[in-house]
Amino acid sequence: MTVKNGQLPKGWREVRLGEISKFSKGSGITKSEVRDTGVPCIRYGELYTKHNLKVRNFYSFISNKDLDKRKLIKNNDLLFAGSGETKEEIGKCASFNHDIRAYAGGDVIICSLDPKAVRADFASCYLNTIGRKQINRLGQGNSIVHIYSRYLENVVIPLPSIEEQKAIASLLEKWDTAIEKIEALIEAKEKQFKWLLKTLISDQQDNPEWQKMKLGEICTFEYGKPLKEQDRIGDQYPVFGSNGIVGHHNEYLVAGPFIVVGRKGSAGTVSYSMSNGFPIDTTFYVNLQSGEIHLRLLYYLLLLVQLDKISAQSGVPGLNRNDAYKISISIPSPIEQREITRALDLASRETDLLNQLAEQYRIQKHGLMQKLLTGKWRIKPNTKARM
Repeated sequence: MTVKNGQLPKGWREVRLGEISKFSKGSGITKSEVRDTGVPCIRYGELYTKHNLKVRNFYSFISNKDLDKRKLIKNNDLLFAGSGETKEEIGKCASFNHDIRAYAGGDVIICSLDPKAVRADFASCYLNTIGRKQINRLGQGNSIVHIYSRYLENVVIPLPSIEEQKAIASLLEKWDTAIEKIEALIEAKEKQFKWLLKTLISDQQDNPEWQKMKLGEICTFEYGKPLKEQDRIGDQYPVFGSNGIVGHHNEYLVAGPFIVVGRKGSAGTVSYSMSNGFPIDTTFYVNLQSGEIHLRLLYYLLLLVQLDKISAQSGVPGLNRNDAYKISISIPSPIEQREITRALDLASRETDLLNQLAEQYRIQKHGLMQKLLTGKWRIKPNTKARM
């Protein structure tokens, strides 16, 4: 069934959170009370940094002797961050579907939901997506933003039957699980890449068979050119800022492949372009001066030398290329360079493909949520939906 003109589908109803829940607040937990093990507790900052839609793991613990006057979190509770630096932070919430005994820290607002009316996992999915703007408007304050239960009580949420809520939450959980598995693979591949980078290049910098050179003998850092966002036309060539691609343009400044190094902003950040592109004036692009090194290997070397630390040590905003030129690096023979770059490129490509897959899953899940959580698409309870 499709929702038309803002009407709810058959069997759905709109309710205020205050009609189907009771609100309470956690109690303050100081840093000195936090342990590595013990009784789990949830602190307000973790709700917008650690928990995506629901509480799956615990990151803070307190001892049994510190449980006095602590607020117990129960199965089917919904947890809101009561304060944060932005309205976007306090707009996030997480469902608690655990039988594990856990406690809420200060500035955690506990919304104890009526289990006969609403499931916390369904409510969390809705409020973190479609209902997000409704909650963000409730934030009070500037430097520190607060939200209060008396305002949250008036937040409106559309509800299907408990059975349909369960079916929707179960399907979305499958997508979350798939995305989490890909993210775990990405993390493993990134660790493998760092290990290869260290083993193949960093650990070989004192190798007597490798040639020691100054960075300034190998390449120069050339200034990018100004290109305001409103002056960028078309989508033929990537435009590079200090932190990577920031847009596209129908003309290019540098023929690819080339290396971009952040000069201002994200100073020292290194990017690589396979195609022609346009580095803007907050960047340097690398111009090889020596045939002793392959461009791709130089890219990996620049990742290792941590150019961002040069600007931090100088105390001057931005990267000074003359300081970068003084860096000593060792380079292997041309044959070794090809073997090293081949291994690193393979590892890097695997991570890129996994990142693309994860992003596709996130986009598809977001579209699915928009349909299911508004009743535009219906899912029958007890139906085994496939991804």
